[in-house]
Amino acid sequence: MLHSNHAQPDLTRYILATPVEVVHHLASIARSGHMVTVFSNKGKTFILTRFLEVDAKRGVLLLDWGADPATNEQLLASERNVFVCSPDGVKTQFVTTAARKVMLDSGPAFEVDLPEQVIKLQRREFFRIQTPVSNPVSCHVADYPGRPLDLVLFDISLGGCSLWLPAPHAPGFDLGQKYQNCSFELKPLGSLRVGIEIRHRLTTQLRNGNEAVRAGCAFLNMTPSSETLVQRYVGQLERERRALVG
Repeated sequence: MLHSNHAQPDLTRYILATPVEVVHHLASIARSGHMVTVFSNKGKTFILTRFLEVDAKRGVLLLDWGADPATNEQLLASERNVFVCSPDGVKTQFVTTAARKVMLDSGPAFEVDLPEQVIKLQRREFFRIQTPVSNPVSCHVADYPGRPLDLVLFDISLGGCSLWLPAPHAPGFDLGQKYQNCSFELKPLGSLRVGIEIRHRLTTQLRNGNEAVRAGCAFLNMTPSSETLVQRYVGQLERERRALVG
């Protein structure tokens, strides 16, 4: 029997499994008004929404009704839905059964049964995905000393990214270095404008034998709308990757 050298991540310590914990955490997200992405139909469709209310007595969660009728119908037709958001830098993820349409005084809304458990991952555990080599994304560092600098993006997550440095010993990328005026064009979804902080450096050898260095960066000053943009972009890349591998 073969054994993998890569241990599977133990998510046990990140799971909220009691009704009190689940209700408390989801209610805090509802109060914050944070945007939530709901992936439906086995990840083929998604909708952006907000939590309206957590009803502990009835054991249900109420969600804002979407503006697009087709997207609303796709969610209602899905038997299993995955909720993802990142309030205060903590990624929250849980799964529910089918959503139902209900009528409130303010209009229609979605209702789902409260999940049995919720996973909370700190920023360092965020899912990271490589960006396309054929259509590279650049980070425009407007406040780089001397002149603006464009760096090619290697991968991205809700918490940060990795950037290829222009040269192995390029100045201005020591650990702890911060740049406050950076932008990423995450086509076709929009432009991400954030700060970055250099957290680590990794030297790799390219196929031609030359050395290259990637700088691991944490995003600074992320707003809920910025997190939603990155979340949508990561989801788009993941769907494209799955389509390529069948």
